[in-house]
Amino acid sequence: MKYIAQPQISEEEVSLVTQTIQSKSFVEGENARTLEKEFADFVGAKHAICTVNGTAALHLAMEGLNIPPGAEVITSAFTFIASANSICFSGGIPIFADIDPQTFNIDPEKILSLISPKTKCIVPIHIFGLPADMKAISDIAEENELKVIEDACQAHGGRINGKHVGTFGEIGCFSFYATKNMISGEGGMVVTDNEDLANRIRSLKNHGRGPSGGYHHHFVGYNYRLADPLAAIGLIQLRKLPTMLEKRRKNAEALRSTIRDLDTLYVQTIPKRVTHCHYICAPVVQSPDLSVDAVIKELKNKGIASRRIYSVPCHQQPTYLNIKNWRWTKFLDYPDYSQVRLPETEKIASSHFDLPIHPGVSSEEIKIIQKVLIDLFT
Repeated sequence: MKYIAQPQISEEEVSLVTQTIQSKSFVEGENARTLEKEFADFVGAKHAICTVNGTAALHLAMEGLNIPPGAEVITSAFTFIASANSICFSGGIPIFADIDPQTFNIDPEKILSLISPKTKCIVPIHIFGLPADMKAISDIAEENELKVIEDACQAHGGRINGKHVGTFGEIGCFSFYATKNMISGEGGMVVTDNEDLANRIRSLKNHGRGPSGGYHHHFVGYNYRLADPLAAIGLIQLRKLPTMLEKRRKNAEALRSTIRDLDTLYVQTIPKRVTHCHYICAPVVQSPDLSVDAVIKELKNKGIASRRIYSVPCHQQPTYLNIKNWRWTKFLDYPDYSQVRLPETEKIASSHFDLPIHPGVSSEEIKIIQKVLIDLFT
């Protein structure tokens, strides 16, 4: 079975992890500091701060920007639930905007229609590694005095006009989860150009300590540090990332070329001057005669793993349909999410399927996938 995701680990990662463990360096240390410096250089940010995972990065972004309890935060429902949940951690209220059916990213026009006096922040998600329309989103934020937190957890290598995602808003957040373009097993990163904000986040992630460390605590903080053996994996992965991204690009482009010739199948549109980093390739079925489940079953019969990755969007998850069970509802007025209607989100959620494009997929295996798609959709 060719799996959807498969970490690409070599002797380099094993060697540095072994050295780190043998040196008894378990807590966040030298590897994490080097990873922060090299990641900041890679994305073009002044500051990068390691975190224990991408969810923690998003939480720290909310706290770092002092988004107050009761603030409405506009985001997408077509994503992993951590994006919305991180808004809730500090008492924020997720307000879900519909997506553009061509890019699957949040639709700026829908953002505009949802802004209220309670809106304080926008969290665009660069879904599947395709950058969102940051020019339009940044303009909306500026005109309405809103903060922008970029959820770039799927977008290592994504760029707009050469500028890396995560560097358009006040803060960008990345994940190094085991399926991502680069991994550390668990792990994440916050990036920003704002020095005061960077220092606040460094403190918040380390129990509110100041730069001198020790037992003087200046904020109510968290333990969101990244263990140094995991940072070692991330460091080697970052150095291999350009090569791995190129392999993903070749695999994705090969599949996209096949999909373009199939009338009842389409995939994300890549706007001009945008670099898709191809975390996920997820075509959408437009045939009334072929269900997504049937496609996934046939792919699996051929030894190709597939799935509907976000088949239940956030606003339809039990978490939000039962939001009254969340502790903040004693103090805040959440929407009735059962009444939220996001037609484009719901359509894509019910009709897409995921294909393997990670660097471990060979060109011969890509040809097999292409043939199965052609046989199914012609």
